[in-house]
Amino acid sequence: MKRRPIIILGLLLCLPVFAVPTNDSGPPADILAVRNIEIIFHTAGSVLPSKDLDLMMSLYADDAVLTDTAHENKVYRGKEQVRTYWSDVSGPFRPEHHWIGYTPAMRIKSHVTGDTGTLDFECLWMNVDDNTIGAHAFSSMNLARVNGHWLVKTIKVGKVEKL
Repeated sequence: MKRRPIIILGLLLCLPVFAVPTNDSGPPADILAVRNIEIIFHTAGSVLPSKDLDLMMSLYADDAVLTDTAHENKVYRGKEQVRTYWSDVSGPFRPEHHWIGYTPAMRIKSHVTGDTGTLDFECLWMNVDDNTIGAHAFSSMNLARVNGHWLVKTIKVGKVEKL
């Protein structure tokens, strides 16, 4: 009988482990590689050290498709059109914006199965000039491993209305 409270206490202490939701699924090495896409994405669009459109484009397959949900679901097909979106439409690459991209840990999830995966995250683009939020956006990507590298095949981007 004395063991019963200890067993119950032990089970109760284990419950939080089972209750914690996971944001990722797949082999750990692949998840790390896929999550690195988000890091490169934000590094490329950030003013510090400098914006780098070529780095951003290194993430995309030649036949990538981008859908801009903030502008009536406008579709950009192929790497050159995707480049046009980032250079001419998106906020981070506008010369007047001095932003740094950031994704809170609880707002990213990735899944990998074989040579395909998904990556979903929210971006807080912080204005370094006045410490305000320049934009709150989302990206939802379908990925493919091509010659050992993870590339974006499709991406939906848009605004997030609430934090």
